[in-house]
Parts: sequence; structure tokens; C-alpha cells
Amino acid sequence: MKNFLIAILAIVCGLSCSKVKGPANAPSYPVNNHLDSTVHIKATVNGYQWQTLSAYGYTVKNSANDSSVSNLMINAYYTNAAGQPTSMTFNITKYSGPNTYTINPPNNTATYYLGSVRHYATHGVLTIDSDTAYALRGSFYFTADTITVSNGEFDVALP
Repeated sequence: MKNFLIAILAIVCGLSCSKVKGPANAPSYPVNNHLDSTVHIKATVNGYQWQTLSAYGYTVKNSANDSSVSNLMINAYYTNAAGQPTSMTFNITKYSGPNTYTINPPNNTATYYLGSVRHYATHGVLTIDSDTAYALRGSFYFTADTITVSNGEFDVALP
């Protein structure tokens, strides 16, 4: 009886664990998976190219009293040629979708970090050209102390 149950179990497992047949040349994932295939932020920082593939976007809803209002934060990280960690952070208060947002602290901010030193932007612009369920795309420029960031563009995945 024990051998009979083992044989039945082996047959059931063999039938349920079989591979589904399909063409051998089919891609294992869709070409446009809408997630992170094009994620990047790049800009010119004081004349040098700054580019990262590590970029994240977050939207944060305000408290229950203002539930229709949300804020946007974008973070990007990069290690420069000298081996120093650098990053850029953008915060947009009362984010309302594709639009041009002027950097006007403390409402809308841009910050450039070189190592552990923060450089807060005094002026600039962040433009959101496209806001889909999966990504934000746009451009930016700003000046922060002695740091000039120009020709910025981004494609950031949203959670």
C-alpha cells in the first residue's frame, strides 16, 4: 500500500510540475515593463557630467484634513570620479502633476550633496513633462551656493 501511495504521488507531481511548452525565442519579460528600464537622472554640475541609474520618486499624501494634497520627492545618488558620494534631492510641496515648479525654499527645494556637505538651491526650475502610473519624466536646473546644475533631465520610477 505504501508503494502504491508513493507511485500515485510521483505521478501527480510529475503531471503538475511539468514545464509549459512555448517558443524557445520568446522574451522572458516584456520589452517595455514600465518599471525601471530607462530610470536615470543626468545633468551638468559645474561643467562636469553627472549621471546616475539610481533614482527614486516618492509621493506623500498630507494628513487626513488635506487628503487630496500630496508632495513629491525625488532622490538620486552618484559616486563621482574622485570617489566622493554625491546626490540630488528635489522636494515639491503641493504637487499637482505635470507643470513647471519654481525652486522657492521652503516650498519647493533642490539640494545637492557633495560628501556630507549640503548645498541648498536658491533658485532654479523643475519641470515635470510626464507623470504616468510608473514614472516621472522632466528636466531641471538650479544654482546652489557655488554649484551650478544645468541641462538636467530625469526619468524616475514611482513606487
